[in-house]
Amino acid sequence: MKKFIAVVFVAASLFIASALYAQSIDGVVTGIKNGNAGQITDNAGESFSLTIMDKSNNYSKSEAQQAIKDFFSKNPVKSFEVKHKGNSPKGQYAIGTLSTAGGNFRVNIFMKKEGSKEVIKELRFQLIE
Repeated sequence: MKKFIAVVFVAASLFIASALYAQSIDGVVTGIKNGNAGQITDNAGESFSLTIMDKSNNYSKSEAQQAIKDFFSKNPVKSFEVKHKGNSPKGQYAIGTLSTAGGNFRVNIFMKKEGSKEVIKELRFQLIE
């Protein structure tokens, strides 16, 4: 019985830790590093502002996931390096450089507090020329 309780406790701890990780800027950074649109939008609210090169719009979570997936299919990720990360009164932000097969992009991530979690408010992928 003690082993069962220990296993349940460990499993619950891992689940809570992964849920908290998914709702943070680190979850978005990991998603970008992996070229995983689903992992990125796991950290989104119902909608957010997405800019990919010169195209900018407010997207629902599912529309944004598809747009990011299309972007990664055309620009396979080589690496992503966070250049600056910080906090603002309304949430967290990060700025980094994404190296892809299609070129290098400046990435801006802005998160905002929504209830008990932080969600993506704005995500930008801008080509560095």
